[in-house]
Amino acid sequence: MPADGGRATMRPMRQTVRNGFAAHAVVARAATWLALALLSGCGPTQFEAQPSIPTPLVTKIPVVVGLYIAPEFRDKVYSEKRDGGDYAIAIGKAQSDGFARLMDAMFDRVIPVAATDAGARTDPQIRGVIEPVLEDFAFVTPVDSGSDVYAVSLKYRITGYRPDGQIIDSWTFTGYGAAANKSMLGGGSEVLKKAVQLAMRDAAAKLATELREQAVVRGLLPAVPAAEAEAPVEVAPPPP
Repeated sequence: MPADGGRATMRPMRQTVRNGFAAHAVVARAATWLALALLSGCGPTQFEAQPSIPTPLVTKIPVVVGLYIAPEFRDKVYSEKRDGGDYAIAIGKAQSDGFARLMDAMFDRVIPVAATDAGARTDPQIRGVIEPVLEDFAFVTPVDSGSDVYAVSLKYRITGYRPDGQIIDSWTFTGYGAAANKSMLGGGSEVLKKAVQLAMRDAAAKLATELREQAVVRGLLPAVPAAEAEAPVEVAPPPP
C-alpha cells in the first residue's frame, strides 16, 4: 500500500464524482427551466376586450326607449380550450358600455330598465324596449387558418319589445375583425385582442346604420311624421 494509504488515488476519484454531480445539477436545472418555459407557453390566454367605438354622427330618433341589458350579456366571458391552451375573453363590459353609448347617441332619451316587461312601469314615455343578445362569438388563429391572421366574428341579436314586454320582432347582424400576427408587438393575445376590438367596431357601425330602419319596419318604433321630427342632431366623435 502506498505511504499515503491510497489517498492520492482517492482524490481523482472524488474529483470525478464531484464533476459528475455538478454536470447532473446543470442538466437538472436546464430541464427545469425548459419545463417552465413550455408550461408558460401553453398557459391560458386571458384578457378583457377593449372597445374602440366612435360615437356615430347620426340624426337622433326623437323617441324615448328602454334598454335592457341582461346579466349574461353584461358579464359575458367567452371560454374555449383550443391548440393545447385555454382562452378566456371577457367581453361583457366592453359590449355593454359600447351598446349603451350607441343607444344614447341614436335616441332622444334612453332609460335602463330592470326587465323586458318593465318599460311601461318605469317611464310612461318609453315607446319600446331594446335588448341586445350575443348569439355567437368565434375566432380563428394562424394555427387554424394556416395564415398569419387572427380573425373574429361577433353575431348579435336585437330584440324589440312593447313597453308591456310583448315581443315585437328581432333581427341579427354580425361584426368582423382581423389583425395580422406581425402587426403588433407581443403577438398572440395582443393581436387577438385587436381583432376583437375591430369586430366590435364593425358591429357597432352596422347597428348604427340599420337600427332606425329595422326598428320601424318591425314595429318597434312607429314612423315619426315629418312635422314631429326634430332638427338633425350631429354627435361629435370622441377626441383623438
